[in-house]
Amino acid sequence: MIWGAICSIASSCVSAVGSAIASSVSTIGQALSSFSTVVAPIIATVIDTLKPITQAIGQFANAFLQALGILKPDETVQDLGERALQAVEKGITMEKFDNFEGYMDALRKFELGPEVSAKRNPTEKIVAGLGAGTIGVENKFNAERGSLNAMWLLPMANPSYFTPERMQDLVSTGRLSGDILGYLEKKLDGADASSLRKGLEITPDGKPMNDTELGKVHEALGTAQDVWADLAKQMEEKNNPLHGA
Repeated sequence: MIWGAICSIASSCVSAVGSAIASSVSTIGQALSSFSTVVAPIIATVIDTLKPITQAIGQFANAFLQALGILKPDETVQDLGERALQAVEKGITMEKFDNFEGYMDALRKFELGPEVSAKRNPTEKIVAGLGAGTIGVENKFNAERGSLNAMWLLPMANPSYFTPERMQDLVSTGRLSGDILGYLEKKLDGADASSLRKGLEITPDGKPMNDTELGKVHEALGTAQDVWADLAKQMEEKNNPLHGA
């Protein structure tokens, strides 16, 4: 059963908590507009509803963002999110700075309120950190704003294949493009789905993959779609107790 057969982006699969968190994340800066509108509610609902994924995506994001230099070795995506959210309360938003580096410097100097942090939903911290991290990655590689919003969904759906190292290669070479969410939901037409796959069918050194490597990519994407469908089913059942009654 595919996601579309259960729920869509704007349906009951997005929980009230997910929507509230997305709204909170949107206050960090206008650059997060599309992330907050489309991807953040889904990510927030998944990791708030299915707790084991929270730790996994947090660990992935830490390794990924640290490898790209967005985060320092001793920093975490949760800390980034908490700092961004507390800074908003003091009027510190992304658009107040000329560049992302200036914004990050301000966040690092910002004095956190431990009591505020202790009361915040951990999911909100991670999603805010993912949002801010997305802007950092897009800026680093001069990617179109919003083009990498959904990159987090691939390691959520298939972490064994879409590792921090592989995702770093994909974003740094510009080969991660297309509607990732639509692909996972099996909503893309043949041409768009094929275009997204072709970007992943190149080796790190820029050569076409051999048949064995292609088989691994296609298997990984198929697994990701299956897992995403299962996640959707679990969310629908947990967020709508009457489902299936």
